[in-house]
Amino acid sequence: METIQDLLLTLIEADTWVQYVSVFVISLIPFFESYVAVPIGVVFGFPSIPVIVIAILGNWLSVMAFIWIIAKFRKPSNKKSSKRSARAQNIFNKYGVAGLSFAGPLICYHVCAAISIASGAKKGYVSLWQGIAITTWSIALGVAFHYGVNLLEYVPNLNPFS
Repeated sequence: METIQDLLLTLIEADTWVQYVSVFVISLIPFFESYVAVPIGVVFGFPSIPVIVIAILGNWLSVMAFIWIIAKFRKPSNKKSSKRSARAQNIFNKYGVAGLSFAGPLICYHVCAAISIASGAKKGYVSLWQGIAITTWSIALGVAFHYGVNLLEYVPNLNPFS
């Protein structure tokens, strides 16, 4: 635990470009993505707008690479579907590509993209909706955390860190 705290303290005191690279790397990692990278960057006091843009780019690049790789290896199957694939198909039929894309922070953008591609959606269409969802959620989280963190500065009774 002390190692993580030391790493975080080092990151807070690091050069700006190191902070931005760390946000970018966090946003590349599936299940962390931009919805973890943006709050971390904003809470640590990094400039909000660059953090949001960098997290969007990192998350978008990661998801796009995943979409294009998975689409390349996807083969039509005539096998009987398993319970898991039937459930994924039902989710896709119910919500579509757009709905799955906007569920990214709940499920993981990579999983949403995999379900969409496996269900037969075109990779360009999935890429478009993933980009829209990543951008929308990242901006919303960035604004919420920016003003939420600043609210703690102005209302000392609510600040658990003081």
